[in-house]
Amino acid sequence: MKHFFLISLCFCFNRAAAQWTEICSTGNGFVTNFETFDGELFATGFFTTLCGTSCNYVAKWDGTSWTAAGNGFSEAGHQLRAINNELYGVRYEPDIDSNWVYRFDGSNFTQVGEGVYLTTAVTGFSQTSNLYSILSYNGELVACGEFDRVGNRNIPGIMRYNGTLWDSLGAGLSGNIPGTPPIMYPHELCLFGTDLIVAGNFRSAGGQIVNGIARWDGTQWHAMGQGFNSTVYGICVYNGELYAGGDFTMSGINSVEYIAKWDGTQWISPGFSLSYENAGNYSFIHTLKEVNGRLLIAGGFDKAQIGTETFNCTAIVAFDGTSLDTLAGGLPNKEVEAIAFYNGQLIAGGGLNSSSYIAAYQSTAGTTEQKAPAVTISPNPANPGSAFRIESGQLIEDVKITAISGQEILHLNPGQNSTHIVLSRAGAYFVTVSSSGEIQTHNIIISGE
Repeated sequence: MKHFFLISLCFCFNRAAAQWTEICSTGNGFVTNFETFDGELFATGFFTTLCGTSCNYVAKWDGTSWTAAGNGFSEAGHQLRAINNELYGVRYEPDIDSNWVYRFDGSNFTQVGEGVYLTTAVTGFSQTSNLYSILSYNGELVACGEFDRVGNRNIPGIMRYNGTLWDSLGAGLSGNIPGTPPIMYPHELCLFGTDLIVAGNFRSAGGQIVNGIARWDGTQWHAMGQGFNSTVYGICVYNGELYAGGDFTMSGINSVEYIAKWDGTQWISPGFSLSYENAGNYSFIHTLKEVNGRLLIAGGFDKAQIGTETFNCTAIVAFDGTSLDTLAGGLPNKEVEAIAFYNGQLIAGGGLNSSSYIAAYQSTAGTTEQKAPAVTISPNPANPGSAFRIESGQLIEDVKITAISGQEILHLNPGQNSTHIVLSRAGAYFVTVSSSGEIQTHNIIISGE
């Protein structure tokens, strides 16, 4: 028996009135991360001035004015994380020197435990002891980055803090994904059930090949399918499912352009991709974060691709598990890495090249987008040669059937509320239905021996 995996998704787009409001565009460096702490929004990145405020790579906003966050960092910051009522931060280290995890004491950032080192360091912003992410796992701090030594001990890529010393997680991380620059950099951490997930650019975890993403169960490392063919930048659990984003395009033989979802066995496409229309631009997804009940996706892109349909969106979109919201088209000519929900608003930060940019999203439709009229397809799955019925509460203007390869199989203009389709070849297909100005894409399966 030949089996096909059914992705049960429906994508639709609304045209509710919404807009972005600029908070500030003055600053001398990209904004990489936000974190809310003690009633204020903290920002870090490559800036020493932000929104008219002089600061050392960390600033905070009370909703009205920006101020420096104490002494900040001595170099550009990558991530801030509120853990157990304390604020922690990790930063880059462009010189051949040590780096530290930092804790904010309410006035300044102070070092936590021993420093980390990279014995093969070369001065610059890559292949040095950069730290990228920190969180709490099983009551301990865990941090990851480009290092192979902590204090005088060999601890590669990831470490945990017992309150006194940083220690290893098994044999740690090593190598780089084949075909990528020979630099190992675990980039993001998240919790998935009772397990710790680490993702980035590394070949092995605990001595076994994992290709950019691995699972730690508290005792040992595990691979997650075939991993990816390039770097993973962001990971997030949403609606109980694990998503990954980066500059990858494949997981084993599965096409997963820049974003993927874990089905328990393998990485699959969530039914859409995000990239630049101009193939010469560097497409990437940097940040995945649940905000106000939706999965926010940010990075460098200006279009969403669903089957054969393309939609304009720049740097940030929202996904609720069934619908993709372009958030009023996003932020043209910007890239986004920092996302937060503060004072009842979605806040996005980033910039372009050496500039800073922060904006808030306003929607007259509220936080939940309006759904398109329901479209139903049945039976699904269907057998080869049997008819399946497409029905809508509104007039169906256009129907396209495409194979998962992107090849268009059938194109109809029914002009009525329902239509029948017959496909004779077994496989998985996208059905894109235009109804009353709304576009929905469903997945169907034609099963067979």
